[in-house]
Amino acid sequence: MKLTSINLRKAVEIQEKIEKLQADLDALLETENSTESVTESESELPMDTGRKRSRKPSSAVSMSEPRDRRSASPTGPLALAVVQVLKSKSSPMTVSEILDSLLSSGYKFASPEPKKNLFARIYRLKGVKQVGPGRFAAT
Repeated sequence: MKLTSINLRKAVEIQEKIEKLQADLDALLETENSTESVTESESELPMDTGRKRSRKPSSAVSMSEPRDRRSASPTGPLALAVVQVLKSKSSPMTVSEILDSLLSSGYKFASPEPKKNLFARIYRLKGVKQVGPGRFAAT
């Protein structure tokens, strides 16, 4: 990186921001009422950092409410349904066999392509282990 007056000026600005944030952090740690301090320090932060955001900020979601990023199936979690199917059969099953059993038992997929969805997710489902090439069993 070439040292220029522009780069040095940016470095000074960044250093000043770091020092200010460190002072704010120290003040937060010293005060008993952290909610007031957080509100004050947040109001002093610059609104635009010059960087583009890759995601939209979340709207008023409380920390106590879980955020579900996937669309849920109307018949429940996929992992539970797959484990039930695998436990009902004593031998390992292929993904196609599992899918057929799920559909025949009335499981409804939220995805328009259930076979692709199951193929993509079965390796990470809790309660399911791969016991051979393309064959799965309940753990």
